[in-house]
Amino acid sequence: MSDNTTTRILAIQRVVACASPTGWRDAFVVSVADGVVELATFAGAIERVTTDAPVAVGEPVAYHQVAEVIALGQEWYPAR
Repeated sequence: MSDNTTTRILAIQRVVACASPTGWRDAFVVSVADGVVELATFAGAIERVTTDAPVAVGEPVAYHQVAEVIALGQEWYPAR
């Protein structure tokens, strides 16, 4: 995942996300309310993160829990 555009993520977040590619989880956005996004991963887990990523319900995203990053297409955003 090196052809991305990072948006307000820290350099360490990018390093961690790139150094551990197995940490990425594919997910769909289940709900969005007041900056809190609920994700349903393909493995069946539900994750709640705070992010300013411009996501919509039903949209596919990738989430890296350790790096605290959400990827929306080629854009990366902080997700804590």
